[in-house]
Amino acid sequence: MDEWHQAGLGLDYSELRFGTTTAEWLRLGDNLRNRVRQRLGESAAGVEVVGSSSVLGLLAKPIVDLAIGLEPDQDVASVIAILQAVGWIYRGDAGRQGGHVLVLETRPWFRVAHAHVVAFQGLEWREYLQFRDLLRRDPGARRQYESVKRRLQLEAPSDRRAYTAGKTDVVTSLLETDSSVIREPVTDRRQSAR
Repeated sequence: MDEWHQAGLGLDYSELRFGTTTAEWLRLGDNLRNRVRQRLGESAAGVEVVGSSSVLGLLAKPIVDLAIGLEPDQDVASVIAILQAVGWIYRGDAGRQGGHVLVLETRPWFRVAHAHVVAFQGLEWREYLQFRDLLRRDPGARRQYESVKRRLQLEAPSDRRAYTAGKTDVVTSLLETDSSVIREPVTDRRQSAR
């Protein structure tokens, strides 16, 4: 896990800090996604890197976010158990605000990754991918999102919950105005692995 620290990834729970997403962050995120996908095998329909740390050059918390999509017949408890066996910590069901959340730490209370277990092709899954892809292709959306993040950091520099809640309006607005809304579900369970 030293490469995570060398790349500048990781954040103490009491800290709200940003960095700029680098090619190294993207590489480490892809590597983590591939390891999780391999570990879960047929237990999950898809695993994707999402969030600000998946968008090159974007202001982001130095934490990799994964979305793990499950089909209705796939058991969330077994996915949680598989991930716990390799060091992930289950933090509970955040419902619409993140699904079942797991955290990967490199030392106690210093997290480098989050995993959000949600319904494959469900609303949360589609929004995670739609928002990531919007930020990757639209400089105006990136500027707007970064502006809100900077303002929230100034208003509540150590309140992670206020920061997260404060981003909701801009995320919702950007998703609603996105002209490339995902209309067709992915039919091949592994197509999302690109």
